[in-house]
Amino acid sequence: MTKVFNICLAGNPNSGKSSLFNALTGLNQKTANFPGVTVDKKSGKLFLPNGESHTLIDLPGTYSLHAITLDEQIFTKIILDKENKNYPDLICYIINPEQIDKQLLLASQLVDLGIPMIIAFSMGDIEQLSEEKINHLSNYFNVPIVQFSSKTGMGLSELKLCIQHNLLNKNSQINSHNPIDYFDELASLELNSDKKEKINYQGFLEILKQEKASHPGAVMKAEVNDTMSRFDQLSELISFLKPIQQTGSPFQNRLDKVLIHPFYGMIIFGAIMFLIFQSIFSWAEMPMDLLERGFAFSGELLGHHLPDNWFRELLINGIIPGLSGIIVFVPQIFFLFFFISIMEETGYMSRVVYLFDFWMRKFGLNGRSTIALISGGACAIPAIMSTRTISNWKERLITILITPMISCSARLPVYSLLIVFIIPANLYFGIINARGLAFLGIYIFSTLAALFAAFVLSKLIKTKEKSQLMLELPNYRMPIAKNVAFNVWEKVKTFITEAGKVIFVISILLWFLTSFGPEKRRQAALETYRTEVKNDPSLSQHHSESSILLENSYAGLAGQYIEPIIKPLGFDWKIGIALITSFAAREVFVGTLATIYSSQDDGEDPEKLSVMLSNQINPNTGQKVFNLASSASLIMFYMFALQCLSTVAVVRKETNGWKWPIIQLVGYTLLAYIASLITFQLLN
Repeated sequence: MTKVFNICLAGNPNSGKSSLFNALTGLNQKTANFPGVTVDKKSGKLFLPNGESHTLIDLPGTYSLHAITLDEQIFTKIILDKENKNYPDLICYIINPEQIDKQLLLASQLVDLGIPMIIAFSMGDIEQLSEEKINHLSNYFNVPIVQFSSKTGMGLSELKLCIQHNLLNKNSQINSHNPIDYFDELASLELNSDKKEKINYQGFLEILKQEKASHPGAVMKAEVNDTMSRFDQLSELISFLKPIQQTGSPFQNRLDKVLIHPFYGMIIFGAIMFLIFQSIFSWAEMPMDLLERGFAFSGELLGHHLPDNWFRELLINGIIPGLSGIIVFVPQIFFLFFFISIMEETGYMSRVVYLFDFWMRKFGLNGRSTIALISGGACAIPAIMSTRTISNWKERLITILITPMISCSARLPVYSLLIVFIIPANLYFGIINARGLAFLGIYIFSTLAALFAAFVLSKLIKTKEKSQLMLELPNYRMPIAKNVAFNVWEKVKTFITEAGKVIFVISILLWFLTSFGPEKRRQAALETYRTEVKNDPSLSQHHSESSILLENSYAGLAGQYIEPIIKPLGFDWKIGIALITSFAAREVFVGTLATIYSSQDDGEDPEKLSVMLSNQINPNTGQKVFNLASSASLIMFYMFALQCLSTVAVVRKETNGWKWPIIQLVGYTLLAYIASLITFQLLN
């Protein structure tokens, strides 16, 4: 059998690695025009022209082998550890010609390690190097060079052939382009002074790694010396390849003067976010209505044609309402991810990081924390993983702890449902949708709360480590429609499949718990109700036989058991059940309510969930269950409660223990309860 080799894609952040990975493997890894997208290795199958398949690994982007951030440490661990199962048999080093002056440092380091390497120039359709320059660079590093474009497919076949040729001739290891005896360098810094023989670059890096804990200052000086000496050696080559040191096109410079301006940049960012949240309500309204009508029609159709048995009840009162409660919000999720993908693809996201760095530091954070906080508006899990690009331990930890407070897409269905009971349907301020404005207000409030929490944590968590931000502002580019479509499709598909699986299981479980219960108790309660209605017919306005059966079901008894705890928040036992189930995933809340209230619906025709909920009356108070006070209280609870077990698991992984995720889970739950309690008591 043919041996399977590891081909590793390496390069600086934003050099085009992920786009090439997708083009070569056919996978749909997330791509974006800002650093920090790939914070872990990704692997896929690469099929070569001779029919062989090998493993293609997309490594995190890094600027140097002197690792600072966690994602750079992942890179160096794979590159320097020959015992690692992902150790490269061949490196394909990606260079963006527009940033070639910054990207040759890492290339020179990798060549000095002696690992077989190919240099691949990305975006060849935008800027191609002349044959003379290609040959000069190839001779300098003694490696083959291929130009390609992931967008047009140009050069991909040539790149595969080059990879195939190098694997067939793998035994011909390359030599360092500039052999250096690192013994004198180490001796001058009093590092490993007992070592007498010459050492290569691999040995030099290993010694620095061993000495870092005991001699951090000397190691840093050695790393700086190594970096600066390499830039000195590369200066003549860079001048030949890129004689004019461009600082960006005139158009880009003019645009940056506005977009990263301390005042105008903030105004523009605010306007963009305002547009996003207006679209979530205004543009998504029609497709949401169509989806809701479609589910209602399906339930009605099945109700008329299926025989009256338990399976019919399960479909109509369990599965369909549960899935409808989540699927109808897909158009809003679509618009949210669409705009975020556009911001990433154009290169605007990096400008946002730079723009907010000054303000983030006021709260004990870092400019790179902005990426996590904005990404948290989509999902907390990849947002928390993106903090690996933050080098300062304290700033990274605080960012991890506060990111779940940012209102994510899983909360979007909850907010969308509850805002209906707070803001009238046809309330507009000119062309501005009041519900969209309220939506933006919720996100602003949750962000401010997260920043306040960061400020408090920055005072409680102590460290002597200094903060730094090193960020490359990529060139602006038109969004690649394929990348945007893939990103949006992957996010929407993940939302539907992940939420759908949980909803499906919980819908079946809830249907059973709401449809069955202690039989003697249910019959006794039903007989009592019928007797009371005969004596006082007005009681039937607030109760029905189905509601009595629901109250005495297994779910009803469990909900009534916890009702005293949540009653001060304005919640009844039915809402309590939804709160419990949504600790598995927040978006389950809406589906749970749909299943519970559908099970007590005596009508033949299914109603819209919002209409059904607006008609619910609390028999003890005579008030609507979903009014201004209770709905606002629910919003506050979901704004702060950490109702996502997947997020807890990721925090445990990223912090290497259970200490912080447990503190996070308990702290956020208490905060949610207190915020909800205060809100209800003030508004009720």
